[in-house]
Amino acid sequence: MCNLSFLLLALVAVIQLGCRTAPRPVSEAESSASTAQSQAHALLFGLLSDEKNVSKLLIIKRERPELRALINEISERAGEAHKALEAFAKSDRTLNLKDQGLPSAEVLTRNAIVKARTKELLTESGKEFELRLLLTQNEALTYGGYLAATAAASDTSGDRRQMLQQLSTDLLQLQKKTGDMLLKNYTGP
Repeated sequence: MCNLSFLLLALVAVIQLGCRTAPRPVSEAESSASTAQSQAHALLFGLLSDEKNVSKLLIIKRERPELRALINEISERAGEAHKALEAFAKSDRTLNLKDQGLPSAEVLTRNAIVKARTKELLTESGKEFELRLLLTQNEALTYGGYLAATAAASDTSGDRRQMLQQLSTDLLQLQKKTGDMLLKNYTGP
């Protein structure tokens, strides 16, 4: 009797295990796509981290209200998106916002550019400062807008995809405002 109970229990266990589906192995292509998607988010997160702080430059500089309003708008939008990406990363542990996947030479080059641009912005004033600031913002917003669109195109999360698409639209609209201010104030007669 005891052997029969044991056999029945073992048979039930085998049947239950057999009914469970084994997890599908992740293909190399899927893993690579996931890594690329995460790296796009990390690149965007890094850019937004810088952009959310750009208005701090105006604490030590006294510039036109029109420029101040635009830079504050850029900082606010970048800050909102930065917080949203942080929240997405907390709820999705596969989203690594630290690994940008860049080779060390690229990281060194980017750091050298940031250092040079920061020095230029801190040492200049007046129209030269405004022009350099608008030029750097034009570059950053163009890159950010297209990077957000690229990240959205490959994102598998509907909420994230929607946020990234809206961010792309917003950053490109801010880039247009920046370009318009450049044309209005810094072109010849």
